[in-house]
Amino acid sequence: MALNLPPDPYQALGVSKDAKLPEIRSAHRKLVLKCHPDKVQDATLKAQKQDEFQKVQQAYELLSDETRRLQYDEQVKLFELRKEMGRGVPTPRSNPFEFEVRTAEPRTTSYATRSRGPPPPKIYTTQSPPKAYEIPKYDDVYDKPPRSAKKSSSYEASERKRDEERQREIRKRDEEDRERQKLEKEKRRAAHGDRKKTRDKEKRRETEEKR
Repeated sequence: MALNLPPDPYQALGVSKDAKLPEIRSAHRKLVLKCHPDKVQDATLKAQKQDEFQKVQQAYELLSDETRRLQYDEQVKLFELRKEMGRGVPTPRSNPFEFEVRTAEPRTTSYATRSRGPPPPKIYTTQSPPKAYEIPKYDDVYDKPPRSAKKSSSYEASERKRDEERQREIRKRDEEDRERQKLEKEKRRAAHGDRKKTRDKEKRRETEEKR
């Protein structure tokens, strides 16, 4: 049975495989603002944005969790290893661990003179050993299975609540950034005003000294 991997979270967020958490958060924030379905009125585009938004959220939840991210990376390595091994594996009809051993029988020129037919050849069949390289299923590796396309109403409500909380957190950070930029701008303006007053004061002093 083929192993199914989840969509590539690195590709979904547009980050490299060695990206750090701050870079992942920054990419997630930009994509959330870009593809949030609440910003689209058209029903067709809204469904498309909803799908994109869910993929971004799934990718962020996986990569922001260090344990799940490590599990995913190991899963990809195992998948590639199994893919390489699969190139040399015989067809399903041929099992490399199962073979037949026949005992040697004397060759006769005719069976017509024999009262009894030759005994059937003895066949020894070995059992296939357990595959040590068997890769665990995705459901066994990840704590959370892939989300089903058909969600219950309670799950959708929970998702909406989480989305609202994330949006509030994003708006809060935006407001803090704007407030910080405003304070820095006012600070620079005040410093510029102080320097101008100092220069004017020095000019007046020089004028009075010349008199």
